[in-house]
Amino acid sequence: MKYRLGDICSITKGGIGIMKAIPGPYTMIALGETDKTHIEYQFDTKAVIIPLVSSTGHGHASMKRVKYCEGKFALGNILCAVIPNDESFVLAKYLHIYLHWNREELLVSQMKGMANVSLPMNRIADVMVTVPSIDKQREIIELEKQLVEKEIEADNLFADQLTQLENLKQAILQEAVQGKLVKQDPKDEPASELLKRIKAEKATLRQAQGKGKKEKPLPPIKPEVIPFEIPENWVWCRLIDVGTTQTGTTPPTANKEFFGKDIPFIKPADISLSGINYENEGLTLAGLEKGVLIKENSLMMVCIGGSTGKSNYTNRDVSCNQQINAIKGLCGVSGQFLQYFLQSPYFQKAIWAKSSGGTTPIVNKSKWESIPIPLPPLSEQKRIVAEIEKQLAKTKQLKEHIIANQQATEQLLKALLHQAFEMEEMVIAKPKGKVIELKPTNVDYYRRTVLAAEIVWQLHKEPTLGHLKLQKLIYLCQKSADMQLPTNFLRQAMGPYDNRLMRSIDKQLKEKKWFEYKKEQVFKYQPLEKAGQHHNDFIKYFSAESESIQFIIDRFKTIKSDIVEIVATLYACMNNMLNENIIFSEALLIQRFYEWSEEKKKFSEDQIKRVFSRMKETGIIPKGFDI
Repeated sequence: MKYRLGDICSITKGGIGIMKAIPGPYTMIALGETDKTHIEYQFDTKAVIIPLVSSTGHGHASMKRVKYCEGKFALGNILCAVIPNDESFVLAKYLHIYLHWNREELLVSQMKGMANVSLPMNRIADVMVTVPSIDKQREIIELEKQLVEKEIEADNLFADQLTQLENLKQAILQEAVQGKLVKQDPKDEPASELLKRIKAEKATLRQAQGKGKKEKPLPPIKPEVIPFEIPENWVWCRLIDVGTTQTGTTPPTANKEFFGKDIPFIKPADISLSGINYENEGLTLAGLEKGVLIKENSLMMVCIGGSTGKSNYTNRDVSCNQQINAIKGLCGVSGQFLQYFLQSPYFQKAIWAKSSGGTTPIVNKSKWESIPIPLPPLSEQKRIVAEIEKQLAKTKQLKEHIIANQQATEQLLKALLHQAFEMEEMVIAKPKGKVIELKPTNVDYYRRTVLAAEIVWQLHKEPTLGHLKLQKLIYLCQKSADMQLPTNFLRQAMGPYDNRLMRSIDKQLKEKKWFEYKKEQVFKYQPLEKAGQHHNDFIKYFSAESESIQFIIDRFKTIKSDIVEIVATLYACMNNMLNENIIFSEALLIQRFYEWSEEKKKFSEDQIKRVFSRMKETGIIPKGFDI
């Protein structure tokens, strides 16, 4: 049985500002994973704790967790406590499990606001929850406990596997810098010759810049600081010896004319091991005159704070701030090669050894560029990069497999709990045999949107997908798999059709940032930033029907909407004949098809027969229909 949360619980907002908490003997529930303490308590009970704001900041609706607390506790003012009115009717711990594992569809879906995303308490009160018997609630509580214990065991195993993969990656990079990853070729020009050419090119560049031919020499590398042996045709040199080095700077921020979109302005947060984000901030050409130009294919490394050593190479000209050092390799030394060598355990250890500054480590340019590095011949550099790419592709594939298993484990847990929550929600029989039809809930509408999202996700690159085809595929999926969904397919000229369905689905797909419908485009459904993130919920809600749904999607992937219209209309006609206990004949089915609407005359009888023949061959026939 479903109940409105506000009818069976009190909902009270927390009274303490998170930043005003005074450490004390009582737990103070906060938004994050870790709670605080306070000198006073606000509640002395068992309660479900629901956040009233998004977990991930402005412009994005999300909720990482619903918490449970019992005893004396204080509560932050951006959360609320949901307390059962009668624990003999519904247990707080059961409600916590139900709301936590269904938070996306029950709570996140009710958040509002574009910038400051919040969850109004009146919407929480309107959430419908399934309340089984007390004995069943206790069974679910025990089931969740056991499942979470198993999930923790699995997570520990997955974490260990990911750690081993990271160790393998580091071993690959360390073998590369020690000359052990690929075979040396005696035909390769020695690295010492490459170093001479780089030195000559640097002299030419300095002269062109009016700085004179010679740069200040660094002291030779002492044998005792060399950490390992390298192949004979390699050479130890300092980082500055392989290219030109720079440190970024920030133009005066008070002058807004310096900031624009002419050239990306990179900060430490924009650099990651997976790439560089060029979209966050930029400079105008006037701003670049006050900044530093970092040329394409330069290696950029963060040299301050906890991210010291984080690096990547550019695929375009950029500028950067003073927390980043950069090097542009000369004479063919690539940014990609430098990226791999400078991410090796050897160099990362060396850069941290050079850091200074107490609580905030800093590595200035002179210290950074003086770090010794092993330099292979140019030809071998290219072979090393190719081999690292090959090896890392394998580790990436293994990592994706581990993460997929981790996600599948979580989804299995959710599915098992969801199965435990499920009851006869659509109808409840009264003693006299009457049936009360319940109104669809938020979960029902969300399930419908998830189904549409899965169809669109698989077919959005097909030019045949539009409103008509999507609606017909939802109809065929629902009918063939015998699913209960909040739809109202009526007899319309274009076949079984729900006039409100597409407006609702388009709105939900856009709000979830999965897809946006654009009628004028060749591909009508354009993916948004979270496209594909519906899939976990699809597995959760449609695991039993997924095979049937996939069959429909595969069968009609490239089929035009007019053929799908014929199929859906024939299917509806057969359904009606089945309900009316009418003996089937193909002639009668075709007659019913034409009687559906005058619009059906646009299809020839031969065309209808061909489609029906194909439907019989593939089994797209209502269950129980005898042909």
